[in-house]
Amino acid sequence: MAAKLGEKASEKKLESKKRKRERVLIVGLALVFALLTGVEFRLSKISATLPFVNSIFFFGLINFNIIILVALLWLIFKNVGKIFFERRSRLLGSRLKTKLVTAFIGFSIIPTLTLFLISSLYINQSFDKWFSLKIQNTLQSSLEISSLYYKNAENISTHFADLIAKQTPSKNKFKNFKLEPLRALYALNAVEVYFDPLSTPTVVMDPESRINNPNVYARLTQDRLQQGFRGAHFSYIQNMGHADLVRSAVPVVDYTSGKVRALVVVDTLIPVNLTAKAGQIAHTAADYKDINPLRYPIKTTYFSILILITLMIIFAEIWLGLYLARELTVPVESLVKAAREVGRGRLDIIIEKVGNDEIAILIDSFNKMTADLRENQSKLRQRTQQLEAILSNIATGVMLVDQNGSILTLNNSARALLDLPNADYFDRPMQAIFSSDQHQALLYVLKAGLNDLPQAEREQSWSARVKGEMKNLTAIATPLKENGKVWGAVAVLEDLTMIVKGQREVAWREVAKRIAHEIKNPLTPIKLSAQRIQRRLKDLQGKDGQLVQECTSVIIQHTDELKDMVNEFSNFARLPEISPHPFQLNDIIQETMPLYLSAHPEIHFITKLETRLPLINLDKDQIKRVLLNLIENAIAAIKSIDRTGPGRIEIETHYNEKLEMAAITIHDNGPGMTSETQERMFEPYFSTKKEGTGLGLAIVKRIINDHGGYIRVTSNPGGGSTFNIELPTKRVKLVS
Repeated sequence: MAAKLGEKASEKKLESKKRKRERVLIVGLALVFALLTGVEFRLSKISATLPFVNSIFFFGLINFNIIILVALLWLIFKNVGKIFFERRSRLLGSRLKTKLVTAFIGFSIIPTLTLFLISSLYINQSFDKWFSLKIQNTLQSSLEISSLYYKNAENISTHFADLIAKQTPSKNKFKNFKLEPLRALYALNAVEVYFDPLSTPTVVMDPESRINNPNVYARLTQDRLQQGFRGAHFSYIQNMGHADLVRSAVPVVDYTSGKVRALVVVDTLIPVNLTAKAGQIAHTAADYKDINPLRYPIKTTYFSILILITLMIIFAEIWLGLYLARELTVPVESLVKAAREVGRGRLDIIIEKVGNDEIAILIDSFNKMTADLRENQSKLRQRTQQLEAILSNIATGVMLVDQNGSILTLNNSARALLDLPNADYFDRPMQAIFSSDQHQALLYVLKAGLNDLPQAEREQSWSARVKGEMKNLTAIATPLKENGKVWGAVAVLEDLTMIVKGQREVAWREVAKRIAHEIKNPLTPIKLSAQRIQRRLKDLQGKDGQLVQECTSVIIQHTDELKDMVNEFSNFARLPEISPHPFQLNDIIQETMPLYLSAHPEIHFITKLETRLPLINLDKDQIKRVLLNLIENAIAAIKSIDRTGPGRIEIETHYNEKLEMAAITIHDNGPGMTSETQERMFEPYFSTKKEGTGLGLAIVKRIINDHGGYIRVTSNPGGGSTFNIELPTKRVKLVS
């Protein structure tokens, strides 16, 4: 049993570790999924440096999320499959687990799938709007408008530069030339004039321009100046950090010589907000061109994320259902298993309490119930042992059978009275055990009890031979009922042998009293009449006289014999009450033995007397009469057979301090007795001697019984006879 409990504890520990590993794995996957999802959402911010079309990292994240998705799907199907496997295997608690998990999935699946469908439609429509042709054309038109604006600014700057170049004099005449009026006339932001590539330019600016710092209009690069003094026209856009500057250069050519006398540069300033908007439009258009090829991968990513979140919600509901199911089923399973063990008879089970909820209270109640059952079982076991001890030691036989006739209880006394061998009769049919002829009356009584027959039918008496001795037995059965239905019967078996013998003894005493009364009265007149005739005719001679003497002598002799017999009847019928006084039993024996030592020299009398015998309250005359009667019977038995060796009579006394019993044993080496003779030895008027009255041993037994003792005889044919007398002793203090 301890090994089974250890195996269960080990399995429970392994299951707990496995659940813990699953929880750690799930939390880890969820964290990785959340981290990768955040990274994917932020990839749009680094798209300028990491284009999506060429981003292997982006596709790697998508694939990794798919791996996580597959892992979660595996965990979900694993747990769900485990539930269905347990239910199919009819494991304890599987039905409750299935119901709870199904309930949680049912409560969560409808809103989750509804949210999933709505989100899917929204993502699908949003992506269709984001990547529609109309938006693409709009972005393209915005980009073209921005390009046209810059182109128009270049053309205007070039036009005004050409007009100013036609009016610009040579360097020698430039001193009186007014450049500011022309700038103001044409509403230009700034005008620059270079007379050679190495000279400092002349610059005029619009004072209301946001950029009125001369240093802002940096000098043209040497390459561009060389290009302009070679007679080339050019325009370009120069970024100023917070604004764009459109610079258009036109050379001033001397028509006579064809040389370039100067270079006129007109600057048009594009405001900062317009520059930013134009740049944003250009950037958005370029980004849109880069993103548009990944329309479906991004859409797939969003759908994957949505599916993953949905599956995580479903998995969380399944896990929560499993967790709550375990919280409920584990203690319930423990209670069911414990209840089954209690049903098998094990009451030493204690369930560990977890938490403080109602199930914990139920576990406490169960543990208290098992504790009470253990205590009651212990008390019941003690009472059962006491009852078994009583049933084993009482002289009355007790047997219990169930409604099918199977024996439930059969005590030792019943086995002894029924002369059954010492064996286990539990749950064996009574018909098979009580099959002999002398048990048929008992079988009839038991059947009458099971059938709830009247009491007269449930009580029987019969005679049976038990271990070679005839016994008078009686049995009465009582039906056992529950809710008016008989479920068994109990039978009580008693030995009435002693009672029957007592009844016979009482009957014989009554017979003896009547016989003594009827016979004793006429005996005296008969004897007196015979004696009178004898005295009156004593002088008669001859044959007549002799005949008279012989007849009267016979009458007187037989009258005395009848008188002795009547006296024996009287003594048996009405023995005097015992008058006990403290005596030493050994002294009574020693007083009795000298009467026989000289009278019967052919018999050896051996006495072995216990010196530790205390004084006993006895009727000395009555006990002496017992000894005389038993010794006379032993002498008669020894003389009844022809023998070669001497006869022997052994008289011993013993003392048992624990039982406070004194014992007298009288053994002879006579012919012994048969079992039938032993059975009737103490019955009145039973004798094996022709001249015996059969009252001697009956009187002996009566005297011993009056002293509260017991007398038994053991004998074997040819092995002599032994009479055992047991007398209770009480120590007597002598008064000095």
